Parts: sequence; structure tokens; C-alpha cells
Amino acid sequence: MWDLDGTEYLDCVVNFGACILGHGHPTVLDAVRNQLDSGLTCGAETELSVKVSEKLNKMIPCAEMVRFASTGTEAVMHCLMIARGYTGRDKILKIEGGFDGWYDSVLISTHPKVGTAGPERSPTPTVDSAGIPKSAVQNTIVVPYNNTEALATAVEKHKEEIAAVIVEPVAFNMGCVLPNEGYLESVRKITKENDVLLIFDEVITGFRLAPGGAQEYFKVTPDLATFAKALANGFPLSAVVGRQDIMMVSAPKGKVAYMGTYNGSQSSLAAASATLEILQDGRPQALLSRSTEKLQRGFTEMCEEMGVSAHLNGLGGQFQVYFTNTNTGNYREVAAASQEKFLRFQKEMLRQRVLFMPITLFHHGVSAAHTDEDIETILTAMKVSLRSVG
Repeated sequence: MWDLDGTEYLDCVVNFGACILGHGHPTVLDAVRNQLDSGLTCGAETELSVKVSEKLNKMIPCAEMVRFASTGTEAVMHCLMIARGYTGRDKILKIEGGFDGWYDSVLISTHPKVGTAGPERSPTPTVDSAGIPKSAVQNTIVVPYNNTEALATAVEKHKEEIAAVIVEPVAFNMGCVLPNEGYLESVRKITKENDVLLIFDEVITGFRLAPGGAQEYFKVTPDLATFAKALANGFPLSAVVGRQDIMMVSAPKGKVAYMGTYNGSQSSLAAASATLEILQDGRPQALLSRSTEKLQRGFTEMCEEMGVSAHLNGLGGQFQVYFTNTNTGNYREVAAASQEKFLRFQKEMLRQRVLFMPITLFHHGVSAAHTDEDIETILTAMKVSLRSVG
């Protein structure tokens, strides 16, 4: 990437994780150019939408049925409406620190102030934007990530009211917080035993950890899931997938409305078809995994050599640096990491011409287009930047 002064930066933002194959992948762009001669949208299902649906059905464990939308937030909105329509219940349970889009029901407790967020085991739902109605807060229950006891208590207490539990399998919107061993399996067990639907928000994890997403990688199958970002390598497209009996409550046959003029944008579907063709054999994911492991290993060695209390969490090409010597397993633990040190680190990374965001809980990353030389460049910049932290 280049700024207005012409300074070149190695990109570790990559459109917030959407460009999994890198910016302007030639195969994807060729597919879009070819599609422009046929048409953009037509208001009806096409051969192309069916073709992409069939690919998703083969790749994603829970994708018995597929519906498209334009953005990740829209996919979550549709998914929650389907869950509520199927169960006849209103409440949603989400994770403290988890970001599932800017929809009323989920733009709650994404990055709350810890001092006013209530007890750790049962956080107080707090709004993250003006314009969120009180009813949304009343219908949203919040629990900490990686805490199965707190989840079980909340679900058992409200199981007659909860339509679904929505969770990012890897909490990338806390930077990069990995699930503890057995955590996702316990989430699946608790929801199933209490007849509550489980939604995996795979807007970021989707196709990045494995061709079938986090649910394939961790071998835990949810009832419903949302995908976006990497689905079309940066073109605006998202999908709601899930069990057929649940998905069938959506229109035109079901009672839950499902609308959107641009849901079947043909240029985005063409991009998705080409992207999925590349992603389905697992080679890009293997490359992302190797890059992440190399960054983790190199960063750890630097910190030990310099005596810096920091670590890098990463998976599937996404990562974040935390300046702390304590655990980073939930929102409150990562929020306690030093923001001051991270901002000094980030500022020096920019000086070293590596694009980092000045946000402590942001998920940075690399794409399949980043080479071994690029990874070495990032590590060299990190070594210089760690010295500036002191």
C-alpha cells in the first residue's frame, strides 16, 4: 500500500482480513471482468448463485442450505432473525468483547470499559454506540469467552428465552484470542442439551483456518454460521448457512423475511466462485499457517532475547501482539495489556514501513500473497519496534 506522499508500506491489515489471497488477485479479477459482460444483478437466482452455493455446501460442514447477503453484518442480522423465527424466542447470548457486526442485538459489550462492565462471570450488557434501543440490551445476554461454567449458568437460567448463542470460534475482534482446549466442544454440548441454537460467526475465521472454516478445523459443527470477508476476496458478499430445517423458515417458503436487492450480486458471486476454487484444496490455508507460526516463533525469540514481556497470538494468518506477561484468554485479560507500549510499538512499525493499526485489540494479518521475504521484513521491523518499547 502507498500513502499520499508515495511511501510504500507492507500491508498487515489486508482489508481487515478480507483479501485472503492478497489485493487484486488476477484469477479473481478475471472472473469478475468476464461476469460484467453478462450482468450485475437480476433479482432472481442464477446458475452462478447455485454454483457458489454448491461449493459452500461441499466445503462447510453445517452448510446444508445457503443464503447470500452483501455484508457480514447483514448475514448476522438474517441469521438471528432465522434463529428467532425458528425457536420463537427473543434473547441472544453473545460473548463479551466479541464483535458480530453493527446490528442492534450484537453491538453490545464489544469493547466495554472494564470498570463499568459488571462481574466477570456475568457481565453487564453495555451499548457501544448511540442509537441502540433499550429493548436490544434487554434481549442480549453477555458471557466471557473461554468460560464454560458462566455459559452453562446463563444458558440453563434463560434457556426458555434464548434463541441462539453466537460466538466467534477464534475471538479475532479481541485481537486474536484462541479457544481453550475443549471450549468449543463444551459450547456445542451446552447449547444442544438446552435446546438452544449455536451460531458460529465465521466472518473472519471462514476459509482461513481450513477450507470448511473453523468448524472444520476444530471439528465442532454449529447449527448456523455466517461467512463474509474471505468468501469473495474483498468483494462485498456474505452468506448464512446451516441446517436445512432451520434455514427453511426463511422466505419465500418460510415465515421469516429474507430480502436484499444486492444479495445475489453477480460480480461478487463471480469473485466468490474463483476464490473458493483456489481455497478448496487447503494450500493457501497451509501457507497462512506457516507464516503465522514463523511470526510467532520469531517474535517469541526476540522478546526472550530482549527481556520484553509480550507475546504474539496468531492462527490462520491473523495475529496480534499483546504487551503483558499474563494470560490472554478473554476480553478482560487482553484489555489489561499495555496500550501505551502497543501504541509505541505500532508507531515504530509504521516508521519501518509496515502497516499496523493503532488499536490494541485489532486483528492484524497476512495473506497468501505475502512471501517468506515479506515475513522476514515484518520480523525485522518488529525487532526494531520492540527496542522502542523498552
